[in-house]
Amino acid sequence: MIELFRSWLLGIIATSLILAVIYSIAPPGKLRPATRLIGGLVLLMAVLGPLGRIDVDWDTSYSDYANLIQDQIDSYRTENENRYAELISERVETYIADKGNEGGLVCHPSVTTRMEQGVPFPDSVVMDIPLDEDLAASIADDLGIPRERQIWRER
Repeated sequence: MIELFRSWLLGIIATSLILAVIYSIAPPGKLRPATRLIGGLVLLMAVLGPLGRIDVDWDTSYSDYANLIQDQIDSYRTENENRYAELISERVETYIADKGNEGGLVCHPSVTTRMEQGVPFPDSVVMDIPLDEDLAASIADDLGIPRERQIWRER
């Protein structure tokens, strides 16, 4: 693209220099206006010349663009859902860790989510500490993660 622009600009400059030389040697009188007219047309051709070389694909249809747009929208939606699920997981992990800290436990939970109608919900948790009944009950009651989807480290 840069090379195309460079050659186009050099063509205009070369044409202008040649026309300047021709204008300076053109004799005064009726020939000079004709020389300027023809020189202007040549310069116009040099400026507009690359437009004739542009290869435009007219076969691309609206449906092709619509499909590309829909694919991009789907890609953005999936990416957004994944980021949202990660954020929910991080927040729930922080909540569980804080609840554990309140009870004197130091833990680093790992939460997975499930999607329901495009919204991520906490689905299961893996705890790195032995079972604590109070924290397990809190996780089940506050977050809706039943005990069968809570995995605790063995003693």
